[in-house]
Amino acid sequence: MRNRKISVPQRRRHTDAPALHVARLGWMLLTLLGDGVLECADCMHRFGISRRQLQRDLRDLRKIGESQGLVIEPTKGGRVFGYYTGRRAASYVTRNRSAAQTLARIATALGGPAESEMREAIGETSADMRGGFLHLREVAPSDRGRLAKVFAFLKDAAGGPARVEFFYTPARGSRGVRRVEPYHVIARAGRYYLLAYDLERRDWRQFALDAIGGPWRKIGTFTRRAIPERMLTERAVGWIRGAQSTEVTIRVSALIAAAVGSRTWQREQRVLQLPDGGAEITMSFEDLNEAVRFALGFGTEAVVLSPPEAVALARETVAKIARAYRGRGESARELAG
Repeated sequence: MRNRKISVPQRRRHTDAPALHVARLGWMLLTLLGDGVLECADCMHRFGISRRQLQRDLRDLRKIGESQGLVIEPTKGGRVFGYYTGRRAASYVTRNRSAAQTLARIATALGGPAESEMREAIGETSADMRGGFLHLREVAPSDRGRLAKVFAFLKDAAGGPARVEFFYTPARGSRGVRRVEPYHVIARAGRYYLLAYDLERRDWRQFALDAIGGPWRKIGTFTRRAIPERMLTERAVGWIRGAQSTEVTIRVSALIAAAVGSRTWQREQRVLQLPDGGAEITMSFEDLNEAVRFALGFGTEAVVLSPPEAVALARETVAKIARAYRGRGESARELAG
């Protein structure tokens, strides 16, 4: 009888230490819940893992979070954001009264769609708006009700996804019908803009929600397109899209140099400090009118230096302003004199 080799299962060594994978997931989860953001480079360096392994870990966390109301967004710019939604968000946030007050103020200050979206995410709060440390003063839309209806319609269509048709009144030009594929809504300075693919122009466009008129209707479905990176760049200035990008340099006086230079208007900005205390700030614009409006917002403390076409546009705009004021206030001065 031939001897058989019997394999004896090896007894695993008992330990209280969690598996590395579990420990890693735990650290990532606590970081997302505590800070709301996870730095990918920090995580990979800390645990000595590859980007592919990090993405696998994030996929596991998303599966865990699905049933718990935890949303973990796709990686963007080397960061991952996580947050609770619905009732769990409300219970999580309201554990800290100060945080609840702050979020309630942010929602109220932004107004319109941003307020409704935020209050839906964190839950209605009865936090005392007079308390807390941080207070905000932001421009909010006046016709919040109608704007919220337009937003809700576009959000529902984008979720389809469904193409939409509406009447639009641009700042320049005549009112007309637009047929678009809706993707996102951008909030800026109290105004909301739809990022969409214009079917007639066959290009990406932005539409101010307050200029969208009825009737609105869905006109069939569409397959989502890849949004160009330039349309997703987060900028406070230089975000209006045009034909091509142009660098514009604006000189600001010493009086406002610190205030202007201390803010990130766009990631690409370059600030050059001058010996007299002033500064030159260079930013990218696709619409030179936006660059001129930005500079004029600082009155006589800012002047456009380059390129020549931007300087010419600024000079023309100032001349138009001067003509608009010509003769105004003369009678009041005569009576006073």
